[in-house]
Amino acid sequence: MSLGFGSYRISNKSEEHKDALVHALDEGLDFIDTSANYTDGQSELLIGEVLKDRTDKPFIMTKAGYIQGSNQEVINQLNEVGLAKDGLIKVNESLWHSINPDFLRNQVDLSLNRLGVDSIDCFLLHNPEYYFHDENATQEEYYNRIKEAFLELEALVEEGKIKSYGISSNNFVLALDDPKVTNFKRVIEKAEEIENHHFEWIQFPFNLIEIGALEKYYDGFSLLELAKEKGIKTAINRPLNAFSNGNLIRLAHYDPFLIFMDKSEGEELFKKCVTLMDEKILESGEKDETFLDLPLAQQFEGLYHNLPTEDAVEQVYMGHFFPMVARIWGGDLTPEASIPFYDLFDYSTNRARQRMTAVAKDFEAQAINSGLITSGEDSLQERVISKYLEYGFDRILVGMKRKIYVDQMKKFFHG
Repeated sequence: MSLGFGSYRISNKSEEHKDALVHALDEGLDFIDTSANYTDGQSELLIGEVLKDRTDKPFIMTKAGYIQGSNQEVINQLNEVGLAKDGLIKVNESLWHSINPDFLRNQVDLSLNRLGVDSIDCFLLHNPEYYFHDENATQEEYYNRIKEAFLELEALVEEGKIKSYGISSNNFVLALDDPKVTNFKRVIEKAEEIENHHFEWIQFPFNLIEIGALEKYYDGFSLLELAKEKGIKTAINRPLNAFSNGNLIRLAHYDPFLIFMDKSEGEELFKKCVTLMDEKILESGEKDETFLDLPLAQQFEGLYHNLPTEDAVEQVYMGHFFPMVARIWGGDLTPEASIPFYDLFDYSTNRARQRMTAVAKDFEAQAINSGLITSGEDSLQERVISKYLEYGFDRILVGMKRKIYVDQMKKFFHG
């Protein structure tokens, strides 16, 4: 039992992410979890670049199922030659999903290339429960599709492209009467229909608030207990990011990063950015308006103080604010000229960290009072991880995008 490096939202375009992974490996990390769709393949590319010149080779777990970004062109190309047409689920315009055998084979090949390895240690079906977005979905057909996927994965094991396989599903932890549950008992039955199968892993969310994996749903057994009985290894994700009533509770402190900034500082930064944008609009002479006349700018003004999480800050700034600045500014936005806009980004990030730390400290006090965790000099995240290790999960997957996160967690790299 030990930690794994969670690679959600890491990218080969970030030196900070690369430094964190290298540092983790130097400190003895031996397990990396990623997925074909994480940052549109950039997560796997980063791992491949880091591992290329290293002699130590950690266990690599990756996944496939999501069709987003460049994968939409991939599925279109497969469909054009008659492949992977069956079982394609279109959730919305930008999110499709499939565990069609043709698509999985394609994804394994792409992952092998990005990771720069000859064989993937474990390949997971990534949230196959997206099938239930089909209005005609049934539990019976769900497991039939999983069985078809398993047969293709067995062929890939035989070819040496993967060594084992499994499922990552958020719905493993649901009660068995939920119509969208991923019923582990039925999954393992499908695997056991295959002689000498290589179904070896399941992955699911678990944290101190979302404890479905410990509920006795299986005739007095929990998901964790039944997996142990069947010899299936378990990996948990989101150990420090819990959802309660739709709200994210970060089970960690951001104190090492906090430079407390008050609202007035943010307002001054915002005014500076608005002035710069107004000057640029006036300079262009194309429009008789100000920056704050733009609907997107008005929306942003109401958001930048109160974005709830770091991820929300990144989504708003990277997805909307920075592209808007780039469109108005044109192609001559120099690194020096961009500083005020990144200062505002840092302010919003700081505010989100302060807010999440306050929520975490409130949860920590309640957890200590209830006896769920102990008080002590270790950080909240260290005490939380220590608690998970007591339960007996095989791997705890923690996002470590910065070297300081690695330093906080490195004592758990070896069980």
